[in-house]
Parts: sequence; C-alpha cells; structure tokens
Amino acid sequence: MKQRTIMMQTGTFIPESLRVEAEPYWHAWQRISSADGDLLERNLRKAGWNFFFLAESVQAMVWGHRGERTVRRALRRVLAKVKLLKFNCLEITEVTQKRFLGLPYVHVSAHSRHIQKSSTMQSLGERSQAAVAATWAVG
Repeated sequence: MKQRTIMMQTGTFIPESLRVEAEPYWHAWQRISSADGDLLERNLRKAGWNFFFLAESVQAMVWGHRGERTVRRALRRVLAKVKLLKFNCLEITEVTQKRFLGLPYVHVSAHSRHIQKSSTMQSLGERSQAAVAATWAVG
C-alpha cells in the first residue's frame, strides 16, 4: 500500500459517467486502482460532484515485522475507525515501518474523504442513511 491510495466503501454512489476501477480489499472496502485522490477529485468535480477531505488524520499502529501483512492489519484498523464515522472513502497519506527499542512496527496515517452530490457535508445521520442505501443497492 502506498501514499495517495484511495479506499472506497463498496456501493458508494458515484456519477454514472465516472469510470472507476476498483478491486476488493477487506469486507465492504475496495481499493481504487484507476486514480489517486487528485485525479478522482478532478473527475468528480467535472461531473458536478464533491469529494470532501477531512483535515483530521486517522491513524493506527501495529507491532510486527515489516511486510504487507502488518501494513494490512494497520490499514484495517484505520478503515474500522472511518467506518464508524460513516465516511465512504479514505486517502492514505503515510505508511511508515520503523523500530522502537528494537521492536518493529507499522504506522498508517490517512484522511477521511467523502463522495456526495451536495456541496454541503452531510450530517452523521444522513451519511448513515446513505450507507444503508448503498448496502441495499449492493446486496
């Protein structure tokens, strides 16, 4: 996993004209493989949609040997935090693998993002309703 990668909840409503290639990642999350955050935001704006960026970062740290498995565990923790807030996207901003007192760990930092048609950020309740509707559309 690298910086600028966008994760999106499965079933997120996006403009029909927007072609997004995504691959399943974990539970109801998928990794966007066709665009980074900037390209996706430009394409959404052209279609008249918005791609909100929340300034507060979401972080997780996992102890373990360096490798993809440890990075995935840290990212899953970040995704779980974002899911609680009902945001439908996440942009990875930092993945670091370090050692503390000789023990290896991975730190993942990300920012919540949210795709929606309206130019005003939806409330938690509205995002919850949209998430339920998206779940029904997929299922």
